[in-house]
Amino acid sequence: MKLHKHFLPEDLGQASREFWCIKDLLQKITFLIEEGEIEKAKRLSIDLTRSLHELSRLSAKKYEQDQMNQIVEMMGSAGINVQVIRKLHHE
Repeated sequence: MKLHKHFLPEDLGQASREFWCIKDLLQKITFLIEEGEIEKAKRLSIDLTRSLHELSRLSAKKYEQDQMNQIVEMMGSAGINVQVIRKLHHE
């Protein structure tokens, strides 16, 4: 996964930590299941879900920012003063 395509630059550190946490948890959960430690695996799955939720939240931030940038570009192309739009957006 190319993190810079899915997350804002300021969120890359946190996204990277969550990404690697998810990968580690998947390995640990798989190991525990193979060892018959179902309850331990189930508890780790809660952490896995939290990390997935956080990655989803961070990705949604980038998607919303990209959408806003696209709208601003379209309006600018249509001759609408982008500075006015930016001012309204930040109020």
